[in-house]
Amino acid sequence: MASWSRSRQPVIIPGVGSERGAALLVDLAGDQPCTQPGCGRTTGLACEYVDRRGHDCRTAWCPDHRLVIDGRVYCRRHAGVVSALPVGYVGHTAPMPDLETRAPSLVSWVAREVDADIRQLLLAALSDHRVQLVTDPVYLVFIGCDRRRAWERAWKLVDHSGQSLRISLLVEECADAEIAVRVNAGIVDRVTPPWIVQRLHGSVPPPEVDAQRRKDFNRRLLGIIHRGMEREGYRRPVVAGVRDAAEPVLQRP
Repeated sequence: MASWSRSRQPVIIPGVGSERGAALLVDLAGDQPCTQPGCGRTTGLACEYVDRRGHDCRTAWCPDHRLVIDGRVYCRRHAGVVSALPVGYVGHTAPMPDLETRAPSLVSWVAREVDADIRQLLLAALSDHRVQLVTDPVYLVFIGCDRRRAWERAWKLVDHSGQSLRISLLVEECADAEIAVRVNAGIVDRVTPPWIVQRLHGSVPPPEVDAQRRKDFNRRLLGIIHRGMEREGYRRPVVAGVRDAAEPVLQRP
């Protein structure tokens, strides 16, 4: 995991833990206007994110609004991207995701939300104690004949002869509002998370409505995975608290 720290007034990235570290950089006063709306301070340091094309973020953040990951200052969006990347990815020669894409952070966030349920589904499908459950971190893949860039998180059942079942969530950089659900080689369905739909509509639902929509979305993902497993010949495992969500939650406009 990347080591990140934040200011005295925390800016929260859901699902990402924090460590006290790089304290001097967290509190260091810069000389740029803070990008946070309504802040007005001129003690900002620039976000250090640079994508694979050499484009930089061009935002700056005061001590109260910056995030620091492994000794680098980031804005909220790019802190989420960097935190989602595999350990050791940042700072090497690997190409960083495009400046405006949310693909790595989105697939990482959704995968964390449904990780325990997907593991339970796979373990319930085990018919041989010699089969192992293996998980892969978020990593870069290329899909289609035009080799589109996408970020994927995968769970696999593997036996002595090789992989027997693979479930993955995938977000393409060119379509980073959609989660693709893949079972083995085939994409079963594509869905858009409700919070992205809400943002596109400019709506802010009450917290309890937002929380229920997120739960419904997670159940819908699991229902899609169920269907994909059935297509591959796996019987539908009975998992407590998981039902097939055939009804739409929120569709992309």
